[in-house]
Amino acid sequence: MSSKTPPAHLPLFGVKVLDATSNIAGPFSGAVLADLGAEVIKIETPSGDPARAMAPIDGDRSAYFHVVNRNKSAVSIDLKSKDGREKLDEMLDGCDVFLTNFLPERLQALNLTSQELRAKRPRLIFGNLSSYGIEGPDAAAPGYDATVQARTGIMHVTGEPDGNPVRAGVSVLDIGGGMWLAIGVLAALVKRDRTGEGSVVETSLFETGALWVSYHLSANQLTGKASVRSGAGHPAFSPYGLFSTSTGTLCIGVGNDNIFAKLCALIDRKDLLTDTRFTTNSDRVAHASALKIEIEKALASHDAVHWAQVLGGGGVPADRVSLPEDLRNDPQAQAMGILLNYPDSTTAVEQIPGLPLRFDGERPPIRFAAPHLER
Repeated sequence: MSSKTPPAHLPLFGVKVLDATSNIAGPFSGAVLADLGAEVIKIETPSGDPARAMAPIDGDRSAYFHVVNRNKSAVSIDLKSKDGREKLDEMLDGCDVFLTNFLPERLQALNLTSQELRAKRPRLIFGNLSSYGIEGPDAAAPGYDATVQARTGIMHVTGEPDGNPVRAGVSVLDIGGGMWLAIGVLAALVKRDRTGEGSVVETSLFETGALWVSYHLSANQLTGKASVRSGAGHPAFSPYGLFSTSTGTLCIGVGNDNIFAKLCALIDRKDLLTDTRFTTNSDRVAHASALKIEIEKALASHDAVHWAQVLGGGGVPADRVSLPEDLRNDPQAQAMGILLNYPDSTTAVEQIPGLPLRFDGERPPIRFAAPHLER
C-alpha cells in the first residue's frame, strides 16, 4: 500500500477525486474530501495554482496552500493541449468525482461541461464552484471572497456602527463555499449508491453569501428597517458583544432572561433585574448602550480571564478575546486535538487545524502535506 493511500477505516476510502480547482474555495472542498479518506489528485496548470503565491509564501507553497491542499497528490496538465486532454480523459475514466471552479465559458472552451463529461461517464459526479452561479446576468463575472461579501451584504453588516463596512476577518465565503460543494458531493455519492447515477453538484460564493445573511433578510421583512452594523454585538440580543475588564476584553452572549439573571448575580448587580430599562430582551436591546456601561462598571474589578471562568462556570456564555495563534497553547484546543501535526519537516508550519469532525472518537488525520508543484 502506498504511503499516500488513505486508511481503509476513513468514511470515503475507495472514492477517487480529481480536483481541478484553484485558489481557496474549490481546493478547500477537495481537502475536506481528502481528509475524509478520498484519494484526491490535484490537477494544476504547468504554471501552478495561484494560491501558491498568496502571502506569506513558503517556497512554491504558501500558508493558504498548505491548508487547502493537504492530503492531496498533484499532477501538472496543460488542459489546452491534445496530450494534456488525453491524459485528463484517461484519469476521468477512473474517477468518481471531478471538481472544477471554472467560469461557464472556460468549461465550454475546454470541452469540460458536465453534459459532455457525463454523457460518456453517467456515474461521474461533477462538482463546480463558481463566483456568482452558472446562470443569470453575472454568471460570467469573476469574484473573490471580499467582492462577493460586498455584493451580498455581509460587508455592510460587519464593522462598528459608526465605521465603514469591512470584510469579515476570515474567508467566510471561500471556506463556506468549499464546504457546500463537499456536502453536495457527499449527498451525490449517497444518491449514486442508491440509483447508480452520478449528479451535477453546483454552488457559488454568491449563494453562500445569500444564505449567510438569512437573519438580516428575514428581519428586514418583519420590520421594514434597513440592516445595520452592530460591531461585535447583535441586533437581536442584549447584552451581547465586547465588554472591557480591568485587563483584556471579554465577549458575553446573553440570549434569554434566564441567562441575564445569572449574569447579574455573578457580577453582583442584581439591581439591574429590577431596572425597567432591562426587564425583557427587547428592553435591553433598546437600551444596550446604557446596559453596557453598567456591566462594565462591575467587570472593572477583575481581568478577562477571571470573568471568563466565573461567567462560563456559572452558565453564562462568555470568553476572552484572543489571537488565532493563541489556539496553539489553548488547553481546550489541546484536549480536543483540533490542531494536528503537519507532516513536513521542510516547512516552518508545524500544526494546522484538522476537520471539525470526529468519527468514533477519532479525527481524520493529516496524512501528508500539500504537494510541491510538479516540474
